[in-house]
Amino acid sequence: MLKSNVIKNIFKGDYKMTEATAQSVKFDPGYAQHTTILSISLDFIYQRINSYKNFGQKKAQFRINYPKIVKMTENNVGFCLGSILWAVYIKSLGDLKIEGNPCLGDTFTKEDTVGEIDYSINYFTQLKKDAKYYMTQNYDINPLYIKILELYKEFLLLNENFVNTKTTNDVKLPPELKTPSASDLKTIHEKIEEVIKSGNLIDLTEVLNLVYEEK
Repeated sequence: MLKSNVIKNIFKGDYKMTEATAQSVKFDPGYAQHTTILSISLDFIYQRINSYKNFGQKKAQFRINYPKIVKMTENNVGFCLGSILWAVYIKSLGDLKIEGNPCLGDTFTKEDTVGEIDYSINYFTQLKKDAKYYMTQNYDINPLYIKILELYKEFLLLNENFVNTKTTNDVKLPPELKTPSASDLKTIHEKIEEVIKSGNLIDLTEVLNLVYEEK
């Protein structure tokens, strides 16, 4: 499975500051410390589950790992939403240099860019099946999570995986997004700072309505 470079490369740096300087702003405000590359992390978990030959042991292992799997998938969605919200926020600051873009200068290919996001979208169907198979439990797929991932996919493609993104003016936003008010931007920024401290990136869905409303 090909991974999105914007997710994979972000782990090369340490970006934990949401404040902009007079001339620049960080590419990532600090989300990376709270997320993983979903496909790699899940592959590791499933390898461990499948290493057991006895179905009862497989069930027990899946049940043990289930809360972690749900947390990882949700934080992955939160990371994607957070990237969009951060882009909305920094574009409101004017034309500033973006520091720490790990994708800058890479070669853009659509397959590399969307591979991890497609995996993330498709995994929700697999999670629903596995929860039923191993635990006879229903996992309800949240359609909002799928929409966020689809928006993020569009966001990545619009920006060609950020390989040429040097300033905030270079950042392109999906046309479905609305322009938030000054007070809404302040709320978004405060929420970003909150989740960076808590690690609960999925809580960013609480401010999604400030930039997007489904028609």
